[in-house]
Amino acid sequence: MILSLTILNSIIFFIYGSLCIFNKHMVDEFKEFNLSKYRIMTGILEICGALGSLIGYFWYSPLYIFSTTGLAVLMFLGVYTRIRVKQPLQKSMQAFSLFLLNTFLSYEKFLKDFF
Repeated sequence: MILSLTILNSIIFFIYGSLCIFNKHMVDEFKEFNLSKYRIMTGILEICGALGSLIGYFWYSPLYIFSTTGLAVLMFLGVYTRIRVKQPLQKSMQAFSLFLLNTFLSYEKFLKDFF
């Protein structure tokens, strides 16, 4: 189950990170949030997190924990940003769900490998 969640999570973040870099809608969304200067960096971090979680799952647990924790932080900041600009709560649900998923994946791997 954890492997399936990790693969799904990586696919989602690889796609979303690519969209952050190349998609016009994402350009407009980051402008709306007044965060245009962070759009490319956010996309790169999401792609790196996706790759890091996959590589880390199979070969190096600390990379997996670091990557999933980093993705959780990005999603927490995404939820915070949407609340800050007063968007409806339902628009934050995707980011909040991914925050919870990555928090769970990181915590589960940490407990499994270190306790």
